[in-house]
Amino acid sequence: MSVPDLSPHALASLLAIAEHGSLSAAARARSLTQPSISRQIQDLERQLDVVLVERTSQGARLTPAGESLAEGARELLTGLAALPERVRARQGEVAGTVRLGTVDSIGIYVLPPILAGFVQANPRVEVKVVCQSSPQLMAMLLADELDVAVGTTEHAKLTSERLFQNPLVVVYPPNLPAKEVPTSMADLAKRRVVTFAKGLTVRTLIDQAFAKAGLEFAPVFELANVEVIKAMVRAGLGFGIIPDGCVQGMELGASQIRDLKVSRTIRLMYRPQHPSLATEKMVEWLRKLRST
Repeated sequence: MSVPDLSPHALASLLAIAEHGSLSAAARARSLTQPSISRQIQDLERQLDVVLVERTSQGARLTPAGESLAEGARELLTGLAALPERVRARQGEVAGTVRLGTVDSIGIYVLPPILAGFVQANPRVEVKVVCQSSPQLMAMLLADELDVAVGTTEHAKLTSERLFQNPLVVVYPPNLPAKEVPTSMADLAKRRVVTFAKGLTVRTLIDQAFAKAGLEFAPVFELANVEVIKAMVRAGLGFGIIPDGCVQGMELGASQIRDLKVSRTIRLMYRPQHPSLATEKMVEWLRKLRST
């Protein structure tokens, strides 16, 4: 098999230009001089006989050919970086770093005991955790800023595994009389409601359900974090609609709305190309969430 003589260092510089938008910024990120970065890109362009980078008044950007090369280079460099770990793994050692992303509610209520078990079983693996919205987690996976994520969306370029269904519930102050708790969507539509902002998975599910029922849905507060929603509910500012499992102890009352039959799907997402052994171990460990 003929192997093209493309420098991985030059490919890394191309990715740095794509990320930072200029040769000077890419040089700083790579701890190189700008002339060195320029020579690396020129060598790539000469080998491939294409223009990879366009200089602009704002800096630099990749051409379509450059974007295509960058996409392949990202996969190649990820696999190359994993080789030392795979060699060590043959000696029975699992080590390295796993960058794990999760949506807030899963990160707060579901992941901690799972991660504690993983860290105990794999003491030489460093786990870095990021909490973001599910669309942001997908973007970070595609940009090689995460290795694996637990969220609610999916993408054609990512491997996506269904873990479990998570129904929605209405929450309210624990001392509220039972007769005052809404039990139907029609009743809930007349009340002050605190829930997630538009664009987030739970809010999309709620909007679709109320629209299908022909009911207007206008929350008084639209927020991004489940703990902030709960704090508003505890203060008596409205009824909350949140995923089941986000209430601990007696901090709030929680019940199902009989005709709000919607659930979010919790998914495990990761890039299928060249995962490190530590990432493979994490994916295997996170599959335990299927039983929750």
